[in-house]
Amino acid sequence: MNKNSRVIAVALFIIALFFAGSYFYLIYKIDNLKHEKFLQTSEEMKNNLQDLIKEKSEAILLVTLGISANQNIKNFIKHKEYSKIQLTELVKKLEHYSSLQKIWLQLITPDGKSFYRSWNDKRGDDLLAARKELQYLLKEPKVMTTISTGKYDITFKAIVPIYEDGEFVGMVETIAKFFSIVQKMKARGSELLVVVDKSYKKQLEWSNQTFIDDYFISNPFQSKRLYNIVRENSLENYLSISTYLLDKENALLITTLQLPDVNENPMGYFILAKDLDSINLEDIQQAKYSILEVTVMIFLLIFIIVYYLYSVKYKRFIEEQNELLISNVEEKTKELEMQKEVLTFVAYHDSLTGLANRVLLLDRIEEALKRAKNRQEQFAVFFLDLDNFKEINDIYGHEVGDELLLQLKIRLKKSIKSDDTLARLGGDEFAILHTNATQASTINIIDTILIQMKRAFVIKNIETFASFSIGVSMYPQDSQKASELLRNAETAMYKAKDNGKNKYTFYDKRMTQMALERIQLDANIRKALKNREFIPYFQPKIDAKNGNVVGLETLIRWQHPTKGVLSPGAFIPFCEETDLILELDKYMLIESIKQVKKWKYEGLEFGKVSVNVSTKKLESSNYIEELSYIIESLDFDTSSLELEILESQIMKDPQKSIRTLNEMRNLGISISIDDFGTGYSSLSYLKKLPVNKIKIDRSFVMDIPQNRDDVAIVRTVISLAKNLNLDIIAEGVETEEQLQCLLQEGCHIIQGYYFSKPLSVQACREFIVNHMKG
Repeated sequence: MNKNSRVIAVALFIIALFFAGSYFYLIYKIDNLKHEKFLQTSEEMKNNLQDLIKEKSEAILLVTLGISANQNIKNFIKHKEYSKIQLTELVKKLEHYSSLQKIWLQLITPDGKSFYRSWNDKRGDDLLAARKELQYLLKEPKVMTTISTGKYDITFKAIVPIYEDGEFVGMVETIAKFFSIVQKMKARGSELLVVVDKSYKKQLEWSNQTFIDDYFISNPFQSKRLYNIVRENSLENYLSISTYLLDKENALLITTLQLPDVNENPMGYFILAKDLDSINLEDIQQAKYSILEVTVMIFLLIFIIVYYLYSVKYKRFIEEQNELLISNVEEKTKELEMQKEVLTFVAYHDSLTGLANRVLLLDRIEEALKRAKNRQEQFAVFFLDLDNFKEINDIYGHEVGDELLLQLKIRLKKSIKSDDTLARLGGDEFAILHTNATQASTINIIDTILIQMKRAFVIKNIETFASFSIGVSMYPQDSQKASELLRNAETAMYKAKDNGKNKYTFYDKRMTQMALERIQLDANIRKALKNREFIPYFQPKIDAKNGNVVGLETLIRWQHPTKGVLSPGAFIPFCEETDLILELDKYMLIESIKQVKKWKYEGLEFGKVSVNVSTKKLESSNYIEELSYIIESLDFDTSSLELEILESQIMKDPQKSIRTLNEMRNLGISISIDDFGTGYSSLSYLKKLPVNKIKIDRSFVMDIPQNRDDVAIVRTVISLAKNLNLDIIAEGVETEEQLQCLLQEGCHIIQGYYFSKPLSVQACREFIVNHMKG
């Protein structure tokens, strides 16, 4: 084969490769465009459905509000002329002149009896036994709208109280099916199948209803085609569609919208379908033609270029390319050598400080091991963790944090020998390899570091202080492996942190056992959360003037499967060091609210329930959003809730605390400052804080009235609370002398063992009942 033939063959190969690549790119691009179109269509169907649900909920509420305000209805109810109430004509007019179809009206007396139904003449029967929400609404009448699954179907429901001259005289309830929504979705080109979760089967199977796999089908005859499809292909396949499903056999795009109940469990599902033929794909077809046009143009351009290079300047082009190739090879060789050096540095050094990283440190320790064995020497490995580095980052920003790390590098370099290795392991962790070490030289390095850290760091006119917790392991006594020496030094560091930070500790084998115990405790706590082993205890708050229960504080206990009931001291300190405290806080808030609601339904009177909020939970970015969601999902009256915040938490960042506490107050929640007097509050901030109550810390109560200083502090706090119009409570009251001293000083709300220790749910209920009986 001559030279020209080879060139032609190469050109043909390139052209074939170009067309193959263009074809596969076209297929890929069209598939992506179709996916985006189908995803958009799926979202539009779900958005349309959600808009219709909201629209109908509002329409039903407006109808119910109108009936509750009707003067004739009020007069008939007030004079008990129930036989004169006729709303049948109103229902017919609503069905005729509006989209509200298949609606029912019911009027309910203040004692929970039905005195009018639009669907039959039956009246006078008691609804309270079957309608738990009425027990709550009749005690505290309010407007309620919901979607629920009842005896007959999944329905919209609105309940509005009726008042006449300020007197609560009854309630009006409106119920409606999803019939009109199904019709409107059909008018918009979408089929809709309404499915009720199988957990409601028992309350729906009273008559000859339609079920598939224990799921109740609300509208099988309104969407026959979709009903037959899901029945033949197993309904479960259609209930968990997150984006969309293509049913090519029936030319349908199918998606699902899930309807949760108040506990976020599935209550219903809306299976939506749209004909693929009705989805406009003209823009995709146009894109296809555009890609083809561009492909053809590129091909023509390539063909012209190849022809020109081959016929006119082929020889000169080849010569130039050879020269260029030689030059490029030389340049690339130099670049690769430089890149190799850079990559080698990056692989073994920290990107911010330029110090050795973990890989290089372990390599240096391996070298030190070999040298120490030959020379019968010792060496030390230091593990340093910066105390409270997260707070510096949070308050001043990461730029200040990075500059602090660079200044730390300089001070640590001054503290070690020139042939020692300083490494940054990541974040706020450093390590030192101190070769040819003695115990005296090792202690000397530690003392030098601690002295260096006593001086303030000045960064961008900001003066801040920092400290290290230091762990040390020694060769050969602590290990003869590089990784174990570093790990043992880290274990010793954690022991130093546990001892109060800004300290150093030498490794001890017992530390490894302690580390293993911490790992096991972490696993056990996570398992306990999953198994709901944490339970609330409640300590009553007593008005010492009359002995009434005026509040409860929730206190956590661990119902351990083998160790029995564990107090918070066994696990809370560990949880506060990790993020587990965030889960515990959320768990206890939910459990407390659920228990309080049960007691409220029973008619127990105990004032507000207070729940403690940890520092990490208060600092989390989504705390208010999470708090709002829990309250709304549990339908909880926040007037019964009080959150206790440590004074020291608030004073970490007073401005941020004020914003957060205001958002909590906007939710209707009371706020109490816990352990007051221990956090060094500024009076200028205290008067700005949106709090309702301050709690005198037990440390000031335990030695009164004998300790005059504590009596003076208590008197000052009580006076301060009164002047700021705040409620005051004392905790830790255990003796008659403490109680009388507090009463004499003007504090009569008491919490402590004098009246009651923290009680289990059942014991607390008995305590409340006994005090209600006097």
